[in-house]
Amino acid sequence: MKIKSSVIEKYSQLCMKSYLSCDSFEEVRYKIKKCVTLGQVVKVEGNTKHIQYYYNRFIVENGEVIDLYQDKNTYIEVSERVKAAYDRLEGKVVV
Repeated sequence: MKIKSSVIEKYSQLCMKSYLSCDSFEEVRYKIKKCVTLGQVVKVEGNTKHIQYYYNRFIVENGEVIDLYQDKNTYIEVSERVKAAYDRLEGKVVV
C-alpha cells in the first residue's frame, strides 16, 4: 500500500503520541497501513474511500493513502484484541 508523504506529515501532527513512539518511518507506515486495514469504510466516491479509525479519517484512492483528516463527530473504535491479531498476522512482535 502506497502512502503519500503528506499523509505521514499530517499523521505526525494529528497523532503525535503515536508518531513519536515510532523508531522509523517504516514503523509509521506500518501504523498507517494498520489504521486503513482495520478502520471502517464510511464513504465511497468512485475509486475513493474514506476509512475511519477512531477519529482519524484516511482517504484511499486506487490503493494509495492520499489524505488524512480528523472527524470529531464520528468515532470508530477498534478493540485491542483485533489490533493484536493484526500484528500477529503481519508478523509484528508486540512487546
